[in-house]
Amino acid sequence: MRKLLILFCSLTPALLPAAGSFVYENCSADVRLASAGWSARADDPSTVFTNPAGMTRIDRTTLQVGAGSVFNHFIYDPNQKTNIKGSKGHGNLWLPLGGSYLVYPYSDCIRFGVASVGYFGSDLRYNHKWVGRYYFQKGVMEGLSLIPAVAYKLNDCWSFGFGLNAMYGFMKQRSAINNKLDGLKDGYVNIKDYRWGFGYLLGVLYEPTCNTRIGLQYLSHVRLHFRVIPDFNKAGPTLKTLFTELGIIKGQVDLDVRVPQALMVSVYHRLNAEFAVMGDVGWQQWHHWQKAIFAPVNTNSVTITPKYHNGWHGALGMEWYYNPLWTFSAGIAYDSSVVKSRNRTFSFPVGKQWRFGTGARFNYSDTLAFDFCTELQWQGKMFADQNRGPLAGHVAGHYHDFYALFLTGDVIWRF
Repeated sequence: MRKLLILFCSLTPALLPAAGSFVYENCSADVRLASAGWSARADDPSTVFTNPAGMTRIDRTTLQVGAGSVFNHFIYDPNQKTNIKGSKGHGNLWLPLGGSYLVYPYSDCIRFGVASVGYFGSDLRYNHKWVGRYYFQKGVMEGLSLIPAVAYKLNDCWSFGFGLNAMYGFMKQRSAINNKLDGLKDGYVNIKDYRWGFGYLLGVLYEPTCNTRIGLQYLSHVRLHFRVIPDFNKAGPTLKTLFTELGIIKGQVDLDVRVPQALMVSVYHRLNAEFAVMGDVGWQQWHHWQKAIFAPVNTNSVTITPKYHNGWHGALGMEWYYNPLWTFSAGIAYDSSVVKSRNRTFSFPVGKQWRFGTGARFNYSDTLAFDFCTELQWQGKMFADQNRGPLAGHVAGHYHDFYALFLTGDVIWRF
C-alpha cells in the first residue's frame, strides 16, 4: 500500500498552491517606493492596511482607489539530468491589480477606515507541454481581504490602530497525468476550493517631532483550510482501475494554509522642505504556513509538510517634493528567500527578491491627487530539482530571467 501511494504521489500535483511571497504592491505609494516607509508614511488612506494608527493623520474624509497590472515572466531551462520529454518551461502573463481605501474622521482623536486589498497569493502558468507538467501546470491562489479598522490618537506623539482581516481565499491547481502505462496521451488532475479565513492587524505610530515618524504594523496569520476531492480527467484505464481500488478516486485532500503573520517597523524623516528619507525592516513567518493531507477512501492518510523558513525584508526610499503639485519618489527593497534551493518546487518557484520602484504623485487640486508609478521585482536565477518517481520523472534545471513588472495608478479624493 505504501508503494502504491508513493506511485500515486508521482502522478498527481504536489498539492502546493502557486503562491508567491508577500505582496507589497497594494497601492501606488508602495510601488514607487518599493514599500519603503510602509508603516510610517501615513500620508494617504492606504494606511488603513499598512498601519491603521496612521489614520489619525488624515483630517478629512478621503477615498483612494487604485488599479494596475503586473507582467510575470520566467524561463525554466532543464539540464541533462531531466529524463522527461518536453519543452522548456516559460510563462508570460499579465495580471490585474487593485485596491481601495476609505478613512472617515469621526472626531478629533478617533478615525474609522475600511480597506479592500489582496496582499497574498499569485497566479502561475507554464506552457502546456513543458517538462515539469506532471508536477505542476497551472494554478492560482489568492487571498482577498476586507479590513474595517479604527484608530485612536492618545496625544500629539502616540496613535494606536486595530483592524479585522476577513479574507476570502480561493485556490485552483492543475497537473498532467502520465498515461504511458496505457500508451495514451496525458490526462489531468484538478483541485479547486474556496474558503473564508479571519485574522487581525495592529498598528502603532510614534511622532517625536513634526518631521519624524516611527510606525509599526503587525499582521496576524490567517488560516485557510481548503478541502477538495481531486478531479481526475482522462486517466488511462490501468491507472483509473488502480486508483479506484486504492480509494484514491474519491479521496479527499486537506490543504491547511496559514497566510504568514508579519511584523514591519518603519521610519520616515523629512530632511527639509524638499526631501524626505524612509526605510523599514520586516519579518514574515513562513515556517508553518502549509500542510497537505491526502486521505484515500478506507485507507490511512498521507501527510506532506513542505520545508519553508521565515523571511526578512528591508527597504530604503526617498521623496522629492519638487513643488506643491509634484512629488517624485524612488525606493529599493530586498526580501530573503523563504525556501532553500534543494526544497524549491515548481509550484512555489520563489527565491530572494529585489524591488526597484519609482513614480510620482500629482496634486491636481486640494481635493484630488493622482499617482503614477512602476516597479521591477527581480528574482533572476534559481535552481529547482524534483524527482518523484518514473511517471513524474526527474526534472532538474534553473529558472532564469524571473521577474515581475508592476504598472499602477491611484486616484485620491478628499471630501
